[in-house]
Amino acid sequence: MKKIKGFSNKFLFLAVALLIVIKIIFFVAIKIGFISLGLGGGNDSDYYHFYAIGYYDFAVNTWPVILRYLNDIGLYSREALSVVLLILNLCFIPLLAAKLSGLSFRKNQKYFLTIILICLIYPTLFIYTFDVYRDVFMVFSFLVGCLIVKKCLNSSNYINFLLLFLISLLIGFFLLGLRPYLGYAFLLALFLWKIRFTKKRLVFLAILYFSALFLVNYLGYLDFLTEYRSGFEEVGGGSTLGLNFSNPVLFIPNFILSTLGQLFGLYITNPLAVILLLIETLPFFFMFLYVLKEIKLADSFVRFLIIFFVLYGSVWLIGNDNLGTAVRLRIYNYLAIYISFFYILRTKRLLLKEL
Repeated sequence: MKKIKGFSNKFLFLAVALLIVIKIIFFVAIKIGFISLGLGGGNDSDYYHFYAIGYYDFAVNTWPVILRYLNDIGLYSREALSVVLLILNLCFIPLLAAKLSGLSFRKNQKYFLTIILICLIYPTLFIYTFDVYRDVFMVFSFLVGCLIVKKCLNSSNYINFLLLFLISLLIGFFLLGLRPYLGYAFLLALFLWKIRFTKKRLVFLAILYFSALFLVNYLGYLDFLTEYRSGFEEVGGGSTLGLNFSNPVLFIPNFILSTLGQLFGLYITNPLAVILLLIETLPFFFMFLYVLKEIKLADSFVRFLIIFFVLYGSVWLIGNDNLGTAVRLRIYNYLAIYISFFYILRTKRLLLKEL
């Protein structure tokens, strides 16, 4: 079995510690105004803040409702909440990703530190800690939900399984309130995790998947997504792919181009896109290939993650045409593959030890 080579455990540990210190310094520099940072993908933090303090009364999702509740009980502070989001980004999200991968610091130190480092170095997640954006909280909620699902699917006791499944459903509905298609993908994956994968079956499932997408679109059931996507054409500029989904015949080719441009980051518009391609997408791409290669080792939990990956990506890759928004939306796809990669890597290592 191929191991992660090139870096010692000591180097990885120092890299993790140094990255945490650098991010804290950068966070403070942003907060005191020493550095200014322009965010792509829409600045919605002002809306969330003003709803929290009572200036607005229309909630577009559950996040501002949570903020309003915190404000009502005297626990809301825009700056303090930003610090909480930073802590989630620096500690809880990386540790949850490692936990979901089945890794421990004592038994799988190199793999453990590597996934921690990958999560810490992920720039998009860090950017949305600087204000009261919902992204970091949604990622944390999603990973907590995945942890409950993992415990549910690994439970041998029917009562425990049922209880954890019900909790997973509740988390799915909570995610539905935060972002509808995130919750939809999570909930549907809960009922489809029994689909088994092999390399041959993947080819059949891919053909079935694209055929179903084409048919559903042809019948008009995806019009709400394609019409939403067409709204990005009004923005124009270099931030959109400019793909037109109105022609049913070109729907699948355009969907593939949208996937290459947004999920795989191959539509390069500026130097930042190159940085994100190298730091975020390149690890995702190689891990994605490895997961496909070793798909036979996918257990019920990894199957849940892969099914979620497909269902979630199917919605936003059709409905979104803004490259700034794409880097926010694809976080869950990337994390699903990161976790699946290390989970399968650990599983393969254990199997080889038993031989």
